[in-house]
Amino acid sequence: MSVTHHAGLLIAYLGALLAWLAIRSRADGLWAPQPEPIFAAPWREAALALAAGAAVLGIGVLYSNGWLLPATSRQRPALDAVNQLLIYSPMLLLLVLRRQPLETAWVPTQRILVRVGIGLVLALFALLLYAACRTGVQAWPELLAQSYRPRNISYLVQVLLEDVAIAALFVRFRAALGLRTTLVVVATLFAAAHIPGLLARGATPGELAALSGDVGLGVLALAVLQRARDIWWFWMVHFALDMTQFYQLPGA
Repeated sequence: MSVTHHAGLLIAYLGALLAWLAIRSRADGLWAPQPEPIFAAPWREAALALAAGAAVLGIGVLYSNGWLLPATSRQRPALDAVNQLLIYSPMLLLLVLRRQPLETAWVPTQRILVRVGIGLVLALFALLLYAACRTGVQAWPELLAQSYRPRNISYLVQVLLEDVAIAALFVRFRAALGLRTTLVVVATLFAAAHIPGLLARGATPGELAALSGDVGLGVLALAVLQRARDIWWFWMVHFALDMTQFYQLPGA
């Protein structure tokens, strides 16, 4: 069996999400239902979150032009991780300035290691699915070795902060718009946020068209994540599958 990169990602994400749903029912209350956060002025909070998201994109443009700390993810990954903190700082400052708990960005503060550990297992499973449907399971060990190199630390930080930003937007938009509309709006915003970067590196029309598939995948992932209200486990899956874009599998 051999499929395209995007098809492989879809299969891998579907497998990981379904596996999480199966684990959830046996997780000893780890993901017990929680009440939705209540905001005194939901539209104001949504507008502030959107402004913070726009600031993140703006700082990201500065980063793309080399105007932050002098680093690249492969040459000075630890310094580049600091750059990622600078890029996403507006969303983190939003929580601080509004005095809103981390849980309003799906960052639970209890049993973090357990959540991350389960996510790591799901990430390894997702990479196995990806390798199997792309070129065969024999590519899995090399994919693991490439994905978990120390030089990828900046990407690990970036994905975590990206997930926090998406969760913060989702929670506030849901309070203002309701669940169904928010699923589509936030997934679309997330996909659209990739357009400047794609254009900057000369993306083909086919690559831009593939963003519509990203919207569908985003809706699916968010539908599951809003049940979990926990980005710790998904962070591991998201990071692992993001790394597949950088490595050409033998025979792919």
